[in-house]
Amino acid sequence: MTIEFDFLNDPVLLTLVGIFIISLLVQLIYFWVVFGKLAFYKKKQTLKAQPPVTVVITAHNQYNDLRQNLPYLLEQDYPEFEIMVVNDNSDDGSGELLTDLSRQYSNLSIVELKQSLNWFSGRKFPLSLGIKSARYDLLILTDTICRPVSKRWIKEIVAIHTPETDIALGYSTFDTKSKINLWFRFSAFYDGLFYLSMALAGKPFKGIGKNLSYTKQLFYNHKGFSSHYKINLGDDEIFINQTANKRNTNIQISQHSKVAVVKSMSFSNWVKSERTRIFIRRFFKTGSRFLISLYHSTAFLFFATFASLLLLKFNWMMVLPLFGLRLISQYIIFGLAAKKLTEKGLLLFSPLLEVFLVFFDFLIWFAMIFSRKKKWA
Repeated sequence: MTIEFDFLNDPVLLTLVGIFIISLLVQLIYFWVVFGKLAFYKKKQTLKAQPPVTVVITAHNQYNDLRQNLPYLLEQDYPEFEIMVVNDNSDDGSGELLTDLSRQYSNLSIVELKQSLNWFSGRKFPLSLGIKSARYDLLILTDTICRPVSKRWIKEIVAIHTPETDIALGYSTFDTKSKINLWFRFSAFYDGLFYLSMALAGKPFKGIGKNLSYTKQLFYNHKGFSSHYKINLGDDEIFINQTANKRNTNIQISQHSKVAVVKSMSFSNWVKSERTRIFIRRFFKTGSRFLISLYHSTAFLFFATFASLLLLKFNWMMVLPLFGLRLISQYIIFGLAAKKLTEKGLLLFSPLLEVFLVFFDFLIWFAMIFSRKKKWA
């Protein structure tokens, strides 16, 4: 059977085919050159020394989260560490709970913040206070809504802090009772696949504050969050984007190094967090923004032009094999990466979930451009 090339005389079809093929090529480069770094990642030699560590978290009216999750941090299997909790103007009994826990756990340190500073918003000020009050130079950041999946969490994160490593990027997943926990897990996997692979490719651009480590000296050398303190978001992502490079950044993706968000959330909560994530990209370096936008825009254009060509009854013998090429690449790379991140049960549904996520992100981005300007900072 021969393939007709009549579309060469149709400018609309020719444009759609061109965008479809170019988008495919860019996507394949990301899959095999960038994401392949994570998919085929081989664990590096780790540090045998176990220096003392401070784990810093901030809390504001999160009594239940502290009560349920703090013991998982305090009972880590590590020789010398402290859990530094900055209680940010809580009035729900969190202070009393922390005082009681400090009697039980000698490694719990508490900073009480009792005065609201109206020129600061978000958690940058309480987090800065916790970092400056930390007893040790090596820091790990996490969140009250998270639990380490293992008592070896601190040990695994510290293990990749070589003398040259100032930043260790960890991975966080979801383990909630929500009916759409699979969706949350995939969105976390999709994000982790990108920023962990980029770090391995020598282009680190962000970290996740739920599972992130850096040194206090790095924080001081870059004057903390002072360059973006007016933005009430991005204490983790913007700081790492400004300070990380291929020499001072490493990743840890071992089975015992993960943390999991255990607090249930709704789909609307996820949309809000996704909107925040997309907004924060505006403050990344130009190169980071370009690489992120290139991938996400070509993913959207690939699916959009594929659907358009099918609706226009374009020759399926040209379209489907190219779509299949990307699909096979996705299954291979996503499957290997999911295995590295010990994410089970995602691969089968990943093509469909990816389509939904790509279009949701586009809708959120589109709405942010054309909606009434909101005061973010």
